[in-house]
Amino acid sequence: MDTTTVSLSSRSLPGSIDPGLEVFAIGDVHGQAAVLAATLSEVAELPRMAATRRVVVFLGDLIDRGPDSVGAVDLAMRTATFTEADDVVLLPGNHELMLLEVLNGCDPDLWLGNGGKAVMTELDPDWTSMPWRTALSKLRNAFPAEWVLSIDVAPSHVCMGDLMFVHAGLDPDQDPRTFLDRSRLMNDLHWATIRHEFTTWDRGWDMDGTGTHTKGPTVVVHGHTPAIRTSLSETTAELTQMDGIDGYRTICLDAGAASRPQIGWARFWSDATGCQVQINATFAA
Repeated sequence: MDTTTVSLSSRSLPGSIDPGLEVFAIGDVHGQAAVLAATLSEVAELPRMAATRRVVVFLGDLIDRGPDSVGAVDLAMRTATFTEADDVVLLPGNHELMLLEVLNGCDPDLWLGNGGKAVMTELDPDWTSMPWRTALSKLRNAFPAEWVLSIDVAPSHVCMGDLMFVHAGLDPDQDPRTFLDRSRLMNDLHWATIRHEFTTWDRGWDMDGTGTHTKGPTVVVHGHTPAIRTSLSETTAELTQMDGIDGYRTICLDAGAASRPQIGWARFWSDATGCQVQINATFAA
């Protein structure tokens, strides 16, 4: 597959990260394994910054909807080798959480109705003609046990300096420590599913001395709600919508992989002027 990468100009962030870190965040993949392979190649080709640890963070939703979920998981599990990363963080998205429920024997209807059918068809085009217990066995054998376990025990989020990485976002009306509890069951107001309440919040994620939200240094890096809803192969006009730093203190790396072969990603690093970011998208040309 021929791919192209487009980028916004690098820019400063309001906060900071450890100057010893170079961080890459990769948004929703949704089974677009070929584009993920190209994205990881782009990361690998970037000269490694001297005296830094290279960290790659996946923001969740590696699977479902797209053509090659098994391949996407395999690539994610081998990312350290591909990119020479010192650490790889696999955060769960709502699609991974739904899959875990199915693997644990729960009713599959919610997962199947939200992209799981594409995975089952990938595993066996005739899966609908077999008993579910047989199809479930195929599903359990498809994904590496190491990956399933890593998702099962993964945190809801990870913070690096003033950057917070989480799949869907925060609820401004809830205490973050409670909201980000990994054991919470999913609902519409959950760190893996929240949309409108998070994406429209423009008062920042820090608190002043009176307990009032303020636009401080914290920037939330997330996926889940697409910033791009058009084909980048036709127009890159929506690329700027991934940058919500000034207006919302957010960076959205969901480039619309659920419906198109395109993946958003970003690189974070520090220089003499502070923390920098470059936001990118890789897509099938």
